[in-house]
Order: sequence, then C-alpha cells, then structure tokens
Amino acid sequence: MQELTDFMGEAWRTLTDSFVLKALLAVIADVAIYMIGLKHVQVLGIFILLVFLDLITKWAAISYQMLVEMGANADNLTALDKYIAIPAAWGTGLISSKHMRKPFVTKVLTYCLATGAAWCFDYMAGQYAFAVNIVWLYLGSVELLSILENMRDGGNTTISGLLDVVHARVDMILKK
Repeated sequence: MQELTDFMGEAWRTLTDSFVLKALLAVIADVAIYMIGLKHVQVLGIFILLVFLDLITKWAAISYQMLVEMGANADNLTALDKYIAIPAAWGTGLISSKHMRKPFVTKVLTYCLATGAAWCFDYMAGQYAFAVNIVWLYLGSVELLSILENMRDGGNTTISGLLDVVHARVDMILKK
C-alpha cells in the first residue's frame, strides 16, 4: 500500500512540475488536434480554456478583495492592479494550489465523463450529437456564468448587467 501511495505522490509531483511548460505543450497539441478535426477533442480544448479563464478570473477576484481589505480604494483600482496582485495573494496564502488543481481536474473529469455518457446515449438512440450538445451547452454555460461572476466579484461593476442578460438567456434555453 505504501508503494502505491508513493507512486501516486510522485506522479502528482511530476504532473505539477513545470506546469507552464506542460500547459504550453498542451496548447500546441490542442492546435494540432484542432487542425486534424476531432470535434470532441476540439470542444474539450475550448472547455479547458474556459476553465483556465474561470481560474484566472477567480484569482483576480481574490486579489481584488485582498487589495480592498488592505485599504485600497475600490474606485481607484484598475483591472491591471488585481492581476498584478495575484502573486501577492499567493504569497499571503489567499490563493493556493488547491485553487488551481482541484477545480481544474474536477471540471475536466466532469466534462469527459458527461460527454462520454452523452455520446453513448446518442449512439444508442441513433441520434447525432443530441445529448452531447446538451452537455456541452450546460457545461459551457456554467463556466461562462462563473467567469462573469468572478469578474463582478473582482470589482467590474459594468459586468452585472451582462451577467443578468446571460442568466436570463441561459435560463430561457434550459427551460425549453
């Protein structure tokens, strides 16, 4: 049992080492796959980009709150200020690796499992991409709403109106 635990720990460390380089190589691979034309993998790449945007906007919202709590005037903070403050939020422990790995892995696994199950349903039903499109619409909508909410929480007051429109549109689509 200890060997299995050691192996999993080493595998996790190897996976997270040189994250930026691995992410860059993943983008290059995704572009190559996109050019080949595998639609499910293409959409997975787009979903991964949405998850990255969600994480980055979450970090920006956390650093914005940190700056406000430290006494910065919210009206004087620029959009760039909250992104520049992300390393400081890491340094204070407000942002940790759990804010990156856990949500990312969970969301990508959810995408893969839900898409796989929907594909099986479509295959059994003889439909082309009915259930898969529903899964993609739902997961993409959830990520979009999360990004907009993070932007709002990060001090972007003009996004509230857009967030209301998106909420109403998504609700309308899902209620059909």
